[in-house]
Amino acid sequence: MSNRVRTPLLRSLLAAAAGTLALVLFGASPAAAHYVYEEAFTYRSNDLCVYDRSEVSHGDGNGYARVDIDVSTVLATPSGSYPCAWGLERPAGYISAKIETYVWLGTYWYLCAQTDWVYNDTTSTDLAIQARMIGAPICGQSYYATNGVGYAWNNAWFGGAVWSGAHYLPDYSFSAAQAPAELPEAGDVVGVVDGSGQPVVDADGEPVTVVVAAPPAAGPGAATAAQDGAGIAAHLAAETLPTR
Repeated sequence: MSNRVRTPLLRSLLAAAAGTLALVLFGASPAAAHYVYEEAFTYRSNDLCVYDRSEVSHGDGNGYARVDIDVSTVLATPSGSYPCAWGLERPAGYISAKIETYVWLGTYWYLCAQTDWVYNDTTSTDLAIQARMIGAPICGQSYYATNGVGYAWNNAWFGGAVWSGAHYLPDYSFSAAQAPAELPEAGDVVGVVDGSGQPVVDADGEPVTVVVAAPPAAGPGAATAAQDGAGIAAHLAAETLPTR
């Protein structure tokens, strides 16, 4: 059974009001949109495989992000065994995903916004979340990228993240200029920017940082409202809703 949900992007509480965010129903693809995506296995074993597809596009002009997570296992047949070929149903709360949205500031990638952790709410082999920006790109005009983070629980969280590639926003065309080649990786520490595109600092003037693609801090289905970093709060604008 598939599990598809919708979720809003999160804003830094310190961010200026550069734009607003809206929910997008699963299945509503960005109309006539140039999109950039990557997909790969983030974890493979004999018992468990986690596949991640991460996308960024301009959607209706100002930004769209999507992450698809699929969980599978070995397919045993009379002619042989095929790893990662059979969808593995996971109980509710055993598949987790989040969108990390990054913006390029000319030298480094910074975290611009993120969703809270979203979990499958029924027994399922997959999970997809998506969100779009309305009004203006929420951290100013620049290159944006989706880091699609996804994990499956099997006595611990297994998975990782896939970097979508970059797309310049806003953009109403079918193409974008050459994007930065430098990419952050899971486990890297990156800075955070506010709605004006400026790096966020703490009370001591030190840069606020977060860890790229860190797994959920708790076990299956433990949706939290904890902060992932100073100034980056898990504050949902609306309930996360299943769409089918």
